Amino acid sequence: MALPLNSRVVLLLASFAFLLSLVHAEVSIYEFPVPRPTPGYIYKGWQAYDPSQPLQDPPLPADNTVPLDFNVQLDTTGNATGAGNSVPGSFLGISIEMSLAEAIIGPNSSWLRPQFLNLMSNVKERAGPPVLRVGGNTQEKAILVDSLNGGAATKKVAIGPTSFTNTPTLIFTLGILEAMRAASDILGIQWFLGIPMNPYLISDYQRPSCRDPPRLEIVEKGESIFGDYLWGWQLGNEPDLYVGKNASYNQGNYIADFQLFVDAINNDPNIKNKNKLGGPAVCCSWTTDQLIDDYGYLQKFGSSLNAVIIEQYPDQNCPGFDHNPQQTLNNYMNHTAAVNFRQRYQKTTDSALTAGKPVVLLETNTASCNGFLGVSDAFAAALWATDMAMQLASASWTHMMLHLGGQAAYYNPFVPPPHNASAPFMWTVGPPMYAILAVAEALGNSNSARVADLNANNGNGLTPAYVVYENSQPARILLINYMSDPSGAHDYVARIQTDAAQVRVRRMEVAGTSVTGKTNITWAGQTFGGYFESDGLLRGEHETETVQCSGGVCSIHVQGPSVAVVFLTDASYEPDDKMQTFSSTHTTRLFNTAAVDGLVLATSNGLSAAQRLAMKGSGTSLRNDRSKNSASGTARPILLASISFVLLCFVISL
Repeated sequence: MALPLNSRVVLLLASFAFLLSLVHAEVSIYEFPVPRPTPGYIYKGWQAYDPSQPLQDPPLPADNTVPLDFNVQLDTTGNATGAGNSVPGSFLGISIEMSLAEAIIGPNSSWLRPQFLNLMSNVKERAGPPVLRVGGNTQEKAILVDSLNGGAATKKVAIGPTSFTNTPTLIFTLGILEAMRAASDILGIQWFLGIPMNPYLISDYQRPSCRDPPRLEIVEKGESIFGDYLWGWQLGNEPDLYVGKNASYNQGNYIADFQLFVDAINNDPNIKNKNKLGGPAVCCSWTTDQLIDDYGYLQKFGSSLNAVIIEQYPDQNCPGFDHNPQQTLNNYMNHTAAVNFRQRYQKTTDSALTAGKPVVLLETNTASCNGFLGVSDAFAAALWATDMAMQLASASWTHMMLHLGGQAAYYNPFVPPPHNASAPFMWTVGPPMYAILAVAEALGNSNSARVADLNANNGNGLTPAYVVYENSQPARILLINYMSDPSGAHDYVARIQTDAAQVRVRRMEVAGTSVTGKTNITWAGQTFGGYFESDGLLRGEHETETVQCSGGVCSIHVQGPSVAVVFLTDASYEPDDKMQTFSSTHTTRLFNTAAVDGLVLATSNGLSAAQRLAMKGSGTSLRNDRSKNSASGTARPILLASISFVLLCFVISL
């Protein structure tokens, strides 16, 4: 029997009101920010998908100031002149903010994100097993539990200031660790995992009465879950920023706290490996050299450490400071940016290597506070990351991790869509991911690559070059051209001295030949696609050029801007045809109904509306202070139009 019209209208309005209440009650659903190049269009979506480009390419050098045809001499004597220590092919990895682990990797061992597996398979095929880090600001309030109500993998509670960061307390289950292990079983991924060190999270800093005991459940459970796939634990994240909780916290307090955790680990019978810690991971107010030289960090904790960890961004885009992104772009498009960063940590590197400890840049990117629009999300970021990674490899660092910050960050290597229903081709791969592939192919999968900066072209900052030695003989060359010139007038030719009859070349390029370009980036002719277009697989026809050599010289043309990797021997060249791929079978739709548990929907890829209101717009990386990461983006809830349409049809049918 049909209801009277007025009753149907009342029911419809009540249903619609209920939907609107949901928007600010339990579940946040955000706009799908498809880029629209309409004149006068103002982008209002998440930073990770902003198509606008407010910056200009750096000015070209004056005529005849940069030689565009030069020789590249290689050491074939077996001395590998200028080369650093051996580095793994997976030198350039990814740092995943801990609160994003479920959205990126998966909620448990039975439900892994196939897009993530595909992306990591791209790395493994070129460089061997990837090395990743899960940690960041949210590790300091992370609590591991056996399970959560409703089968959820993560939960975010107790919103509010925490030390220097304004992050949610992250409660996560063993399912997250088991998902990481399952990914390792498939691809051999090695993990750095962050564990909280700050013992003053609940009460104000009042030594020692309000001190929480060391929380080691992550270590106890994680050690058995990860097994040999555990690279190490990061104990504490940016402890020099604990002063945001109490201004009296200093280096001496930190050393005492680190000792407290070391003692607790040594006395814990449930922890078998006592020497897997990494630190100090300071970033801002203190320096690693201070802790080593003035507080005896390496002497005190050397037996517990397996790495000296550095966290540093070369620039920052934090509130309260003047920023000039155009100048940052201009600075980055020069080899001196990478050289200066390496030199800044030369003393730290020497101290660590002397003590037999690897040096790991565990978190970096183009700029803290989520990066710069137009720099961090442009081809420039891929060039910068490539040069930085090769420079640090040449200085005997062991790993460099590019941070993945989520929807409010410009600098992501990749990111799932902002809504919680992931169709297979809806991930977005950013420019830094192309740098990861370029460096992976340059270093290869032998784990014995040694890198040297060739100081090419008389050290010109616009045309850097590196040689990669295998068994002390040149195997590959990486060439960079920082100059943006669509006319081709600033392309260059590098004449490599070699006895090879022919060499092969793969290139990282961007359509339009501009460092400010954001889309149509390719590695060896293939691309991950644009915004919301990727399932983690490269698309398009693979391109590897064969260049014939003559008279002991191979002439390599390098367009501006681009990266070229030159394979000098057959042994250094691996055809791109052995990759394991993963089907994207677990999909839901953006329209009609979302086939996903409501609790998971509310927490899996972002905070609920109630939590966001409590945080007053804060994101998981928002800073209270003015010298580190912040998330400035807020999302506007949208009307659930398709569901309303379903309700309307339902009511009319009554």
